[in-house]
Amino acid sequence: MFERVSIRLVLSIMMAAAMISVSANAQGYHQNSLTLSVGAYAASGFGTNPYAGVRYNYILPDDRFFVEGSIGFSSLKSDVLETISRSQVFPSNDLYTYEFVLAYDAHPTGYVPYILAGVAGINQGGQTSFAGVLGLGKRMPLANFLGSDQLGLRYDIRDQVFSQQINNADPFLAHNITFTLGLQFYF
Repeated sequence: MFERVSIRLVLSIMMAAAMISVSANAQGYHQNSLTLSVGAYAASGFGTNPYAGVRYNYILPDDRFFVEGSIGFSSLKSDVLETISRSQVFPSNDLYTYEFVLAYDAHPTGYVPYILAGVAGINQGGQTSFAGVLGLGKRMPLANFLGSDQLGLRYDIRDQVFSQQINNADPFLAHNITFTLGLQFYF
């Protein structure tokens, strides 16, 4: 139940921020973006699986800071664990995350990546954990290539750090790493 409420909260905040800021976009400056991302999710101890996500950004007027809410989906499928133990660690292989981050981009039009920090909720096979998020990435507008200032590419590398406990063993510090490439739509 907590997971459903959290996902609904993330989606509600993303939609409310988009509706509020659309009216503030009269000058042609894009303060919002929506990114569709795909990539790889390396869950600590479970290997790497495909990842897909959606990110909403509100870009502050100086273009150096932005806040983001995101939802992502992956799997905990591990061929090695299934072959060795012939059992499943969690009741389900489903994995989904939701994040709230603040990012700082010192050079929005340069080559230096932005840095970000925030919090995340991670649901691994029905087990929910609270995590800290650290990462970096880069937004690259495609205005020079396609003639539209509403499209861009971006990459992100993030580390979700949290305490994890599996099968009543001692808790350990887990690092789930995400690498994504995305198509960003500015509005």
